[in-house]
Amino acid sequence: MVCMSIEPITEDDIAKLTQVFYAWVRKDDLLGPVFNAKIGTDDAQWQPHIAHINDFWSGIFLKTGRFSGNPMAKHTPLPGLTPAHFTRWLELFARAGEQTLPPAKQTHFNDTAKRIAKSLQMGLAFHHAGQDTNPFAEFDLVRPSRTGSKQETV
Repeated sequence: MVCMSIEPITEDDIAKLTQVFYAWVRKDDLLGPVFNAKIGTDDAQWQPHIAHINDFWSGIFLKTGRFSGNPMAKHTPLPGLTPAHFTRWLELFARAGEQTLPPAKQTHFNDTAKRIAKSLQMGLAFHHAGQDTNPFAEFDLVRPSRTGSKQETV
C-alpha cells in the first residue's frame, strides 16, 4: 500500500473552495431555493455566511477554534430537507474541489464532507422520528423510546 502525503490544507484552499461551491449552490435548482430563502440573494448577505463556513472548515482542518455554532440546530428547522439535498450538496462540493484543489486535498475534503453529511442526516432522522413522514427513514435507525417501554424506529 502506498501512502500519499499531502501538503497541509490552508485558509486559501478553504476560501477558494467555498467561493466556487457557494456560487454554484446559489444558482442550483435544488439547493438554491433552500439557501437563498435562509440567507438571501445578494452578495452582501452571502459574505458573512461564507466567512462563517470558512471558520467551520478552518476549525476542522486547521484547529483554529474560530467556528462558533451548531450545524444540527441550523439544519433542523429547514423545511423540506431530504437526502436528495445532501446528495446534491456533496456533488457540488466535489466538483468545486476538483476545480480548486489538488487531488489529495480534494479527497480529504470530500471524505470529511461525506462524514458530516451522514451525521447531519442521521440527526435529522432522529428529529423526524415519530412523524407521519420521515424523509430520512432510509437510515433505519432505532433508539429507545422516550417512554422507555419500547423502541422507536427512526
